[in-house]
Amino acid sequence: MNVLVVGSGIAGLTAALHAHEAGHAVTLVTKGALGDGSTGLAQGGVAGIYGPDDSAQQHAADTMDAGAGLSDPAAVDVLVAEGAERIAELIARGVGFDRTAEGALQLGREAAHRHARIVHAGGDATGAAISAALIAAVRRAPITAVEQALLTELVVAEGAVRGIRVLHDGVATGFRADAVILATGGAGRLYAHTTNPTGATGDGIAVALRAGAA
Repeated sequence: MNVLVVGSGIAGLTAALHAHEAGHAVTLVTKGALGDGSTGLAQGGVAGIYGPDDSAQQHAADTMDAGAGLSDPAAVDVLVAEGAERIAELIARGVGFDRTAEGALQLGREAAHRHARIVHAGGDATGAAISAALIAAVRRAPITAVEQALLTELVVAEGAVRGIRVLHDGVATGFRADAVILATGGAGRLYAHTTNPTGATGDGIAVALRAGAA
């Protein structure tokens, strides 16, 4: 199967690697260069390592409290159930999380967490470390990366998405695929005041709505 991933933040890079490891031919398309976007700017850590007095259930309770009861319980369950596994995956892909003098993962406590369950890399450079490791993994794999390609349209045929259209270096270009994964990030730059990077303009959301997504 030919899989097309749009976006090169942590979501897009991880999706591309998982699709490749599942045996698919993968093309990754990104609006700027690999490493642009929000992931590399993230300064917080990744939660999911539990000590003897902590648990996934307590993590879920903290998350629901922080969300004032508005958090999606199903999404919270995924967060707390898979956090440790995802951290282990990132370590295997080369992310150098901070360690204690004894070599254990150094756990921090921040925000609404009642326990120290958060790993960081390079202090507050966690996002940059994750982005660099995942980009290196993508470059080592037989994954085709197309940079400087602005998504403009999803190609729909017989009720299914079968490709995309982009402006690649200013030239209209099309890509066909058996499956398309949109990992294009948010839309913060549509607002007058935002700390989002300049590329966060909701492109994936817009093309999905135009193609008939709910």
